[in-house]
Formats: sequence, C-alpha cells, structure tokens
Amino acid sequence: MTTDLLDTDGDTGEPLDDGATWLLDLVAAVDHLRRGHRPGLTVWDALEEALRWSLPDHERDDAWDTPDPLADTLHRVLAQADTPVGRSLQAAVRRWVTTMAERCNGGHHWPLPQPRRGFPPPILAATGDDMYG
Repeated sequence: MTTDLLDTDGDTGEPLDDGATWLLDLVAAVDHLRRGHRPGLTVWDALEEALRWSLPDHERDDAWDTPDPLADTLHRVLAQADTPVGRSLQAAVRRWVTTMAERCNGGHHWPLPQPRRGFPPPILAATGDDMYG
C-alpha cells in the first residue's frame, strides 16, 4: 500500500456518515483476529490501540503502564484533539481497521462477524423493573 495508514494528516474531512461501517469493521476485525492472529483481543483493546496510534510517537510507549489503558489513552487523545472528537475517534478506528486488514487480511475488507445466535434472534425479555409498562 502506498499511503501511510498511521498518518494523521487530512482527518478534518472524515465523513461521520461512515461511522457505523467503521465500527462494524472494527467488530468484524476483532472477531477474526481473536480466532487466530491475536487470541484474547477485545473490541476495547482494539479501540485503545487505535487511539494510541493517533498519539504522537513520544506518548505511545507508556500507554500500557496504567491500570486502565483505554481510559488513559482516551484522556490523552481528547486532550490533544485538534478536530471534533467524533472525527478524531472515527479516524483512529478507520486507520486501525485498514491497517489491520493490510497486515492480517491481505488488504481485504473484513468478513462479517460469526453469528452468535440463530435467526430469528430470540426476543429479549424484560426482567426486574419494566421501564415501558
């Protein structure tokens, strides 16, 4: 690939309408990677890594030295955001998804996550206090 996927320039034009697609791709990538390349990977680990990649180089190294890496990294990203927060988060997720697809999936889009339930999905029964009735 000829573009630098970790480059943070040009994110001001991030189309927020694509957000659901990038989040679905993030879930699909984690679902795929945890079954092979990265056992135990969670969506929250992937989100933390995506956000950490958007930090300047000198702040990336010590991100795992805290009890809650996601909270620490999110705080750092929000403190430095020079674009609206939604755009910064989406750009980080987009870069992570496309970089991981290039590294671990031959540059292809991620397949949809494996179904965890049959179809039609079961009806969710309200338990405890029913807020609608």
